[in-house]
Amino acid sequence: MRLIAGLTAAALSGLAAAANPQSADAYMFQSSWKSSPATPSIPKEVARHILLQRTSRQRYGSDLRDIPSSIDAETAVSHVARFGKSPPPLFTQSDKTDASQLVVILEGAAVEQSNRLREKLGQNVAFTIPEPPSATANKHLMALFRNLGVASSQQCELPAAINPFEADCWAGPSSVVKYDLQTSPETLDSLLDNLSRLEKFVSNGDLEVLLVLLPESSRASKVNHWSAAAGASDLRRRRDTETVLSDQYSKGDTAAKPATGAAARRTKSIPQCFQSLNSCTTQTNSCSGHGECVNKYGRDKGNNTDDDSGSTSKASCFACVCKAVVVERGETARTKGRKTVHWGGNMCQKEDISVPFWLITGFTITIMGAVTFAIYMLFAVGEEQLPGVIGAGVSRSK
Repeated sequence: MRLIAGLTAAALSGLAAAANPQSADAYMFQSSWKSSPATPSIPKEVARHILLQRTSRQRYGSDLRDIPSSIDAETAVSHVARFGKSPPPLFTQSDKTDASQLVVILEGAAVEQSNRLREKLGQNVAFTIPEPPSATANKHLMALFRNLGVASSQQCELPAAINPFEADCWAGPSSVVKYDLQTSPETLDSLLDNLSRLEKFVSNGDLEVLLVLLPESSRASKVNHWSAAAGASDLRRRRDTETVLSDQYSKGDTAAKPATGAAARRTKSIPQCFQSLNSCTTQTNSCSGHGECVNKYGRDKGNNTDDDSGSTSKASCFACVCKAVVVERGETARTKGRKTVHWGGNMCQKEDISVPFWLITGFTITIMGAVTFAIYMLFAVGEEQLPGVIGAGVSRSK
């Protein structure tokens, strides 16, 4: 009898959860972020724009035509401006590299898991998403991110995903990862264990994170898209017409590759830092043969070990240092000789022509200045009056 009563109560609670789905919580990890006492409730369409704005690799212009009538455009824009990525200054330039942007989506969270995460973080939720969409909508959203070249084609473990210097999980300045807490409940434990490590990256200005926790009750939602105007045809239209913000797709990502003629071939982005000497040498083809990989921040340039503690993340930043190369001009008498070629770029793949350019420019400016000065002197001498004695000898007689 007790067993039947327990099953009945569980079924009723499941039906109640399906009828009244739990809201999704979004947490912000940002060095300049200050939580507000009032937690705003943001529709899924506006939340989608926030995710796209944070992970966009170019200036993102929000098209808010798909927002619901329950929120006005001005409020939607203010939410995107507040919770999105901070825009770069217009008239000033900073030497500091912008922080990498990471979006972590955790779906299938039970009530106890949500409470556990909220207690551990010890901070207010940045915003909530009422009536979050289904797991099918999350798949469509990840497909959009992969189409934009943001989401990784391979499922990285959470400790590696939160490390912006992990070259295997990061192919650019932004990344999106998704985990299912029902099939992989250990992901939440891994997040809590690496929370101090994540906060270290954030406090150093290397990383900004938006964590979206989707409840298990949202799986039964009938909403299959994050955007009201989204669909299979809309996704295909975006693939063909939108400006693609990604770099070249990885070789194994067949699902993310666009159709033939949809987009031009993209050049693979080379990270500013590699975590190991081996990955730097392999992915840059030994700096294109024009340099070598060195550790920019570490004392020992040969140290290629990975430190997972997070405290020495700056000590594992391998990058190419380009060197000048002496090449033979040719075998003929006219071209015989040697010249020094300088190289630049993240892979030392670009020939540096700044020195010949400035030599030619400086020589041209000097010659033009000398000719101008000579012409000016000729005119100045011609305008001078002759002395009086010479003037009297050459004066015309009356």
